[in-house]
Amino acid sequence: MKIKEKGVLPTSDVYFHTASETARNLFFYIRCTGRYQCDGTYVVRRQSYNSFLLLYVVSGSGYVQLDGRNTPIGEGSLMLLDCYQPHCYGTKSGWDILWAHFDGTQARAYYTAIAQSHNLCVFLPDPYRAMRSLEKVLHMYRHEKRASEALVNQHIVSVLTELLTFGSERTSDNTVSIMEESITYITQNLDQPLPLEELARRAALSPFYFSRVFKRETGYTPHEYLINARVNAAKFYLKTTQHSNKEISYRCGFSSESSFCTVFKRITGITPQTYRKGEV
Repeated sequence: MKIKEKGVLPTSDVYFHTASETARNLFFYIRCTGRYQCDGTYVVRRQSYNSFLLLYVVSGSGYVQLDGRNTPIGEGSLMLLDCYQPHCYGTKSGWDILWAHFDGTQARAYYTAIAQSHNLCVFLPDPYRAMRSLEKVLHMYRHEKRASEALVNQHIVSVLTELLTFGSERTSDNTVSIMEESITYITQNLDQPLPLEELARRAALSPFYFSRVFKRETGYTPHEYLINARVNAAKFYLKTTQHSNKEISYRCGFSSESSFCTVFKRITGITPQTYRKGEV
């Protein structure tokens, strides 16, 4: 549903939902949800709106005013707001936001628990899961005749859990497992482009957080590891096959024979031909 509201651009949409009795008694449920692209005139100022608000800043920046304090929120920030109380938020420079007004029998308890743990506006170093959960909720209203209230509840719980556990690191074993899977995927797909965004998406992490964890666990950035893996694979082909440099560059994912030779010499200090002949 398109909506005309000051500061909201025409590419934005919003969807409203009337919860079933089962959802009101059992689940977190949506009152309305949407994605807004806004210019610098967008502002919301209310005394009360019977719900809680989850708002994720996809890009741009804005602010929230609570209890006389103005708190800036930028890209990657997730905000939980008690809209039963007077509140104000908006942007002076423009932003792209995913949001959902929700409620439920446990909503107040979750809000209180999160408020006691830390600030209700947080910058997520790993925002991918929270963003995807809000996207999935919105997708159901955009593309399905009737959204599953049970699945909507699951996605809202997922976002609230991100807030509840904010600041705690993933367990070491889980982190190692994720990195091992990423390394295996890289090794098995050296002939593919393997951009950082794809590797991070497979690990369900943001590119920034994936790079940080990868470097911490391996000692290399994802790009450094990929280049070294390609050079090591090329060494194997040079010593065990008669493949041409052009064929090896293709098999190892280099963009061209020239790029392969340049990178190989930069990493090893010698040319592929010298390495093949053993003239070290």
